[in-house]
Amino acid sequence: MKEIQELLDITASLKERYKGKLDFSLDGRLVGDIGEALVSEKFDIELYGKNEHRYDGFHRPTNKKVQIKASMAYNFSYPHNIDLEHFIAVHLEPDGTLEVLYNGPGEYINKFLKDNNRKSYRDIWTTITANHLRELDRKLKHSDRLPEKA
Repeated sequence: MKEIQELLDITASLKERYKGKLDFSLDGRLVGDIGEALVSEKFDIELYGKNEHRYDGFHRPTNKKVQIKASMAYNFSYPHNIDLEHFIAVHLEPDGTLEVLYNGPGEYINKFLKDNNRKSYRDIWTTITANHLRELDRKLKHSDRLPEKA
């Protein structure tokens, strides 16, 4: 089927562009890889590659470590009981545009999850909704956010 071959060609091209840092495999990771690629371009983030445990990359101008979460759904996982240095969550629209739901320190998300007694999955991650992320993002100071690349 022509469309499937085009999709395979596109993912192979993206994999080559990101030289082993992202797989763009046609599974559940594809949306995450697309989101990481778009966010890294938008916010000047250097991606670490596949072997980094907690963070996806660092913000070049400030050297802050960043975890990126992208979804086409409205629920996001956040590491259980961890204050990430910086967390960016985006909703990927079907047309390829991004809605940045949260762009700030992880400590505010972790505090929200604790204060609301959110249950974790095996003490690994906790789910947070897009609406809660938007609400927390609105409370951030401008200086808490990473600026978009000029």
